[in-house]
Amino acid sequence: LISYLKAKGFLLDSLDAVMDGPSEKSLAVSFDDGYEHLRDVLPRLIDEYGIKVTIFIPTAYIGKENRWDYSSVFQVSRHLDEPSIKELALLGVTFGSHGHSHQSLVRLSEKKLRSELETSRKTLEDITGETKKSISYPFGSADRKVMDSAGEAGYECGFTMRFPVAGDHPLATGRFAVYGFDTNFTVRQKLSGGRLYTVERMKATFANKLSAGTGLYRWLSGR
Repeated sequence: LISYLKAKGFLLDSLDAVMDGPSEKSLAVSFDDGYEHLRDVLPRLIDEYGIKVTIFIPTAYIGKENRWDYSSVFQVSRHLDEPSIKELALLGVTFGSHGHSHQSLVRLSEKKLRSELETSRKTLEDITGETKKSISYPFGSADRKVMDSAGEAGYECGFTMRFPVAGDHPLATGRFAVYGFDTNFTVRQKLSGGRLYTVERMKATFANKLSAGTGLYRWLSGR
């Protein structure tokens, strides 16, 4: 996919650069959840393609297994640990918040919401020694209360899981989600607004709604 995007003339730039001066040919690559396999995959991609990557990680699970997610029923995966985060940061990988305990922020009390936002940011800053200003909202869920709280907690960029549109608020910016079932063709439809753009948007919305099963799983399992 990266080879395809570069062949099509896309510039895979840093998240900050894309947010500061977006263009039709500038893209930022980001990963949610921060799983351990990125430690092995990203160094090669960075070396080969010179891409700049942002990883959004739920800080309560750094170095731990994804037992919080219902996908762990099918495959248990481990999140990046602190040494791996530091190692990747030295390669130019940027880390952002994905909440602390990966809960839907719109459902939390103001006190718990503030804790989720502030704890995750401080944890990452303590590990990397860098100020953190971006957050990918767990499950892509954000309302006005969450956006305002994120701004008060020091975040300048917030990302959802819906497709981006002109005029997106900096604290509620959409992204083009890429899943394991995507192909070069489907990604092209998303980026170029091709004839199947609406279909791809519906597929992405449905895939994101499936993630809501995590909340039910956590309630049933007491996690």
